[in-house]
Amino acid sequence: MYKLPLFVISLLALVILVGCAIRVPTAQPAPLPAVDAAPVDSGRTDLEGRWDGSISIMGTQLRIIVNFTRDGDGWVGTIDIPQQGASDIPLHSISFDSPRVHFEMLSGPQLAVLEGELQADGSIAGTFSQSGFTGTFQLLPVADPEIEAVAEEDLPYTAEEVTFSHGDVSLAGTLTLPEGDGPHPALILVTGSGPQNRDEEIYLAPGYRPFAVIADTLTRQGIAVLRYDDRGVGGSTGEVESATSADFAEDTESALNYLLDRDEIDPAQIGILGHSEGGMIATMLAARNPDIAFIILMAGPGLSGYDVVLEQAVLLAADGGASAEELESVRTRQTQVLDTVRNDEGWDELEVLIQDIIAEQLAQLPDAQKAQLGDLDAYAANVVAQQMAALQSPWYRFFIAYDPAEDLAQISVPVLAIFGGLDLQVPAEANADAVRAAAEAAGNEDVTIEIIPNANHLFQAAETGGVDEYSLLAPEFVPGFLELISEWLLARVELVQ
Repeated sequence: MYKLPLFVISLLALVILVGCAIRVPTAQPAPLPAVDAAPVDSGRTDLEGRWDGSISIMGTQLRIIVNFTRDGDGWVGTIDIPQQGASDIPLHSISFDSPRVHFEMLSGPQLAVLEGELQADGSIAGTFSQSGFTGTFQLLPVADPEIEAVAEEDLPYTAEEVTFSHGDVSLAGTLTLPEGDGPHPALILVTGSGPQNRDEEIYLAPGYRPFAVIADTLTRQGIAVLRYDDRGVGGSTGEVESATSADFAEDTESALNYLLDRDEIDPAQIGILGHSEGGMIATMLAARNPDIAFIILMAGPGLSGYDVVLEQAVLLAADGGASAEELESVRTRQTQVLDTVRNDEGWDELEVLIQDIIAEQLAQLPDAQKAQLGDLDAYAANVVAQQMAALQSPWYRFFIAYDPAEDLAQISVPVLAIFGGLDLQVPAEANADAVRAAAEAAGNEDVTIEIIPNANHLFQAAETGGVDEYSLLAPEFVPGFLELISEWLLARVELVQ
């Protein structure tokens, strides 16, 4: 199960793509922003290679991976849609007359048509249509691995592939070490919710590798950085489905223990940077482990999971254009969901509520889309079962119950908490206030709280902060973000001279 950074159980609507259900806001979504790039006749003569991107349709983002291969005078290709578990779907009717690009997938009532143009930045952007629905898509060319390898050879630091373990979990990662023998201060990077690789690549923001950028920036300044694949991802093993944030904290603690055994690392100067749920994990460990020297929270919650999810649901609905009456309904329904999860009672009533919501949304679908879903009763039953399983999962139940303020009130090491002013998933003001109050309770005088006004949950420079906007923004940090982290860290660590 993939979760948005700080997962929220949506009370869903439905749309067809490859015959699977995806989430759509219950209210009419705001218009999708235009891609900020201009078509260009670059003279490019082929589409050869792998492209990574997303489709935006009815307020929902779907990551897509497209592969084009020349076939004589024409083209063949495939598309993967990871969120729907679909891979190697054949493409057809592929044409490229620079700057125009056209390709199609599926056929009959499910026919999907993608019509775009090559942009000045090398991407492809255009429109997507299927079953009477329209949206946009964007694709970014994936760099040639050989080119990336050459670039790594020129790095002014060492990048080492490492593994470390605890119990039956083995984690694979990259340790970047500054020049010199050390011992160097070090930082462990912890991803947000959902299985992610060591670079924290997120399907909602194709081409964005925030942890790779942080590691490169800080290592060039003399700080070692360890980032690793989440359990069950890439080179890492370990069971995921029944794991909770507490289990992920043990994974991070094993990374800490690994660094403590490295001669190149100063054991008195090891900290953790956690993004979103990763901030919760940093908080848990700093409260109990004296070997942690400092923590950095990137949109790390200060409120309980219960409060974060409740406010998140309302904000996301508002971003989708919900009316005041609809927002009140969202709050009421989400409260019922959360109370059931927290108190572990009322599950039968909750299942009936979800059944009613799904029935309402199915009834509102166009006849053509209902026909695509087939047996509506069976379809609805499947969606309800998926929602109930997610709500009853160990991860979600732990997340709802956990209150980071209790651990923050026990932390005495330096803390940097950064929030995005446009973040709809971990609202800035309320969570910043909670972190501030907990720091005061701890008597911790070295707590820095910064809100970057125009940043979203991924710390991109944003317009609305909506999830639908992520893939349409530049895959890079908002200006000043990296400098903020660097300056704060360098003022608190001692570098090897």
